[in-house]
Amino acid sequence: MDGVSRGFGLVLVAATTALVAACGSSKSAAPAAPDLPPLGPAATAAPVTAVPITDADRLHDQLLTSTNLPPNFTMLPTRSDALAGAQDSPTDPAECAKVLTPLGAQRPGSLAKASIQYSGPNFSSVDIDAASYSNDAVASAFSDVQATLRRCTHYSGTDATDIAVDYRVGGLTQLQAGDAATAFQVRTTSDGVTLHSSVAIVQVGSTLVQVAVTAPEPVEAGVLSDLTAAQVRRLQGVPGP
Repeated sequence: MDGVSRGFGLVLVAATTALVAACGSSKSAAPAAPDLPPLGPAATAAPVTAVPITDADRLHDQLLTSTNLPPNFTMLPTRSDALAGAQDSPTDPAECAKVLTPLGAQRPGSLAKASIQYSGPNFSSVDIDAASYSNDAVASAFSDVQATLRRCTHYSGTDATDIAVDYRVGGLTQLQAGDAATAFQVRTTSDGVTLHSSVAIVQVGSTLVQVAVTAPEPVEAGVLSDLTAAQVRRLQGVPGP
């Protein structure tokens, strides 16, 4: 299975390797996965009065570094297409290709955007991207991203070799982070192999940040909440890890 999902979001770039390895080593059918819980109520952005970030380098410097991550996570080289949200394969429905892509690609009009990726043990990955909007645009950007999720709770696609990929989006326990936050999960299945992604989207002033953790097994809730809290502190300029 080559290149299952480069276009379906930063979080799946490193995780694609897991599907490649697993599909090459075993063809046994996986048991039927339980249904995901429904998405919770959409979160509403908080009013913004602070000056938005307009410099992409400054925004990138406020994303988590390897010192903030669990041991054995390595930063991946920046891809030229990462922030553009380039995609290799279409999805059905087509708009669902936006799910897990960088926020700046999902919702155009950002003043600055940045992303970073880390690969970890056992085909796990942590992917973070952020986009800053004008104060009068951040609320609609936050709303639009959540609306896409609700139209894409189940969609499909194919990889570069026409092997079917199934995507399911479901709810997670909502996080208390930043000025406003929402959380969800994505289950990606192809050829009997499944990857689990837990994702938080958080507003910090005029900036929206997406933190996604992916692994071959369901992600523990504390992993996502701890990473998200650390990312919020960096965006707020709070010193410390």
